[in-house]
Amino acid sequence: MGFNSFETLKLIPYEEKYRNAIANYDLPKEQAIYTSYPIEALEQIECEQELPVLILLENDVIGFFILDGRTKGNLYTNNKNAIVFKSFSIDQRFQGRKLGEQSINILSSFTKKMMANKNEIILTVHHTNIPAIHLYRKCGFIDKGIRYSGEHGDELVFHYEI
Repeated sequence: MGFNSFETLKLIPYEEKYRNAIANYDLPKEQAIYTSYPIEALEQIECEQELPVLILLENDVIGFFILDGRTKGNLYTNNKNAIVFKSFSIDQRFQGRKLGEQSINILSSFTKKMMANKNEIILTVHHTNIPAIHLYRKCGFIDKGIRYSGEHGDELVFHYEI
């Protein structure tokens, strides 16, 4: 199924009424090595500077990510106005429809609306996650050559100015 122009994709802060959808989220194990299951990511949120976000298509939860606005302990930049985009995924049942790309393309305007003081989005991507690397580059993220040694190997640090 392709994306239908009549369908509306939107980003919203997590709401408890969607907990069941998050609990039934379908993420293949081979993709889960690069991200977190949404229900687990929700449970690991430590403070209010971490904003869990749902990607909705009409009223269906089709994706999830967290915007981490904590300035203390940000290992990837000295920019105090940067936000970290993490735990991004699209439910397997909705993959292959360019919905991840569309979500990322509206990310900067959503971030500005939710956290007006932020001027940069940062993410890390595992060096072996080639589809994600291509997606982030296609959506305007820039690899400035910064590397981070993650738990499972090298992570590329991508930047996007907003």
